[in-house]
Amino acid sequence: MNSYFGEYESTVNTRPNPNLKWERTNSFNLGLEFSLFERRLQVEAEMYLKTTKDAFMNKVVSSVNGTTAHVVNGGDVTNNGFNVAVTVSPVITKDWRWTISTIFSKTYNKLKTSPAGETYELEDFLTGNALVDGQPVGTFYSYKFLGLSPVDGGPLFDDYADSRHQLEGLDKYDTYTTVLTPSGCREPKMSGSFNTTLRYKQFHLSALFTYSLGAKTRQFGMFGNAADETLASSAYMIRPENNVNNAFLDRWKHPGDEMHTNIPAIIPDGSDAYYKYSEHYSALGDWEGQFIASNYWDMYDYSDIRVVSANYLKLNTLTLSYELPERLIKRLAMSRLEVRLSGYNLFTVCAKELKGQTPQQGGFTTIQLSDRPSYSLGINVSF
Repeated sequence: MNSYFGEYESTVNTRPNPNLKWERTNSFNLGLEFSLFERRLQVEAEMYLKTTKDAFMNKVVSSVNGTTAHVVNGGDVTNNGFNVAVTVSPVITKDWRWTISTIFSKTYNKLKTSPAGETYELEDFLTGNALVDGQPVGTFYSYKFLGLSPVDGGPLFDDYADSRHQLEGLDKYDTYTTVLTPSGCREPKMSGSFNTTLRYKQFHLSALFTYSLGAKTRQFGMFGNAADETLASSAYMIRPENNVNNAFLDRWKHPGDEMHTNIPAIIPDGSDAYYKYSEHYSALGDWEGQFIASNYWDMYDYSDIRVVSANYLKLNTLTLSYELPERLIKRLAMSRLEVRLSGYNLFTVCAKELKGQTPQQGGFTTIQLSDRPSYSLGINVSF
């Protein structure tokens, strides 16, 4: 019942898509398992190849169709990689046993077909959601940072402002892959974990580590919000009542500072320089229909100077336990009594440029608290 018209109404729940075909996937797997030296060395390995044709993709369409996006068969994707699990027991005696186990994997993927020119918007390229021909899935793009102005400390970019004729006739896909530069992939090239356990009589010490290699991430924005919020925000206005990134302590202050810092100056609201760097790039949209950016501050937050390595090594869990000998607990009618002390998220080794930002979180989500160390003390009893 429509409360305004006082009549029943119906809406389209699922729009017809008669041209949509099934995705077609072919997979090939080859595995090998073996053990040596009386099972002191155990190995499990697998390699795989997966190809997908007519992959589903969202295509932007005119709203006159009753929707702004439509699922189409838009591309071919190849995935291949391998997984390896190894367990080694270098020490096995009556009182001592030391075991090391590791699992690691590596994945390669690539889109082989160019999406339609209007499939993705600017934000999709900046956040790594756009599929680009010849690039791994998860590749994100950035503005090309050139440095700081020696006059007022504002950020400078290779934005094609002086050569817009080179963009004439290009669709969104070609425009953004020309103006922006690929900065890396959000997905790691290799990731895995390894744990080690050392036993001496009734004492057990174990540690679990995880690692990730080959991924890139974006530092959280200094002026604007995270990538999943509106890019064209007014958050670049530095206000005294708001929290300010302490990186601004190293900002440009005087001519010559651009030689040793890439942190822009704080330009007062209302100044001529402020309006200069708040220039709206919709002028290009008016001319050729492509939106490049809202202002220089968003461009700085999404520039290649803010891209860092997302490699990390993390100690997830460290546990020390002691199991009382059976002869001592029989008097208590117990079959097992164990005391356990555990620590979680004890440390992470990663790029120093992150400055407390966790590499798993990255600058593609809203800011959250990083993982904090925690501890637990427990007793396990069996009767």
